[in-house]
Amino acid sequence: MGAIVKACSVNVTVGNTGKECDTAMAATAMLIALHSTVKFDDQDLADPVPWMQGLIHDRVAFPIFGQEAPIRTITNNAESDVLVTLDDGLQVFLRYGVYNRIFETTSGGFCYAKSLQSFNKSGYRILELDQTGQMLARKNSDGTYSGFITDFMYAPSPIWADFKNTPYKNRFQISYSPVEVVNNGIIFQGAEELLSMMGLIDVELILVPPPTTTVIKVNVRTECAGTDLVTLYGTKLAEPGMFVVRDDTGAAIATVQTVDSTNRLVSISGTFVSGKTYTVAGGAPTLWYDEGVEGYDASTAGMLNVTIP
Repeated sequence: MGAIVKACSVNVTVGNTGKECDTAMAATAMLIALHSTVKFDDQDLADPVPWMQGLIHDRVAFPIFGQEAPIRTITNNAESDVLVTLDDGLQVFLRYGVYNRIFETTSGGFCYAKSLQSFNKSGYRILELDQTGQMLARKNSDGTYSGFITDFMYAPSPIWADFKNTPYKNRFQISYSPVEVVNNGIIFQGAEELLSMMGLIDVELILVPPPTTTVIKVNVRTECAGTDLVTLYGTKLAEPGMFVVRDDTGAAIATVQTVDSTNRLVSISGTFVSGKTYTVAGGAPTLWYDEGVEGYDASTAGMLNVTIP
């Protein structure tokens, strides 16, 4: 990091213009929204798939588009650079125009639209992957990398289908300064394996009545498509910590899970008090991942409130 010096003491230093590399990004294939706290280094990139899987299951990395939701249209609405012409004809450069980019996919329907809209004005940073497996990141002054800083992040309303020319499309927009990307951007190659990855799927817990003072029974299924996870994963859902029950003070209650594959439900056994309300949720996605239930999150959207009769 450079020193702070008097403005009038600064000499203008231009860059050398020798050309050595023609590397540039091809058409975008995927965006990965990263929490602003996420930084990584060359060691992380040496084995990128488990590194990214860890970030996804920690809920600090969210793949957008990619092979599971291919980008079909890219609209680059670059703002013109701002130059002012003074009365004597002199032009003065004020700033570079902002890049405004809109990406569209025909995949995902309303469920995907809902997820994309959750990023509106979120302040997340962006990794960009292109069709050839190159990845654009930000090079930080401490030697680490991160997503590049966006000025704006937004999911416009979906485009509705018509009879002639237009299918349904989900849309996502990012805006950023060219100064941010040109001055701080770094392009990596070899990220092809990340293009097949996708974000976590929300899971909901459905109460199977009636709850009792000794057991709470739930169905476990994906929120959007209703895929039954008991059928898919069976006794893996009975491992310790896969479900967490808390009382009205937030304290965790000791429980034991068993799986009833015939009736496709999970029984959560413990000591519950009549008249009290308990919160039931899935364990952390990282724990589910460690137990072989990969790509799901029942810890947030799937939270269930249960009142014991």
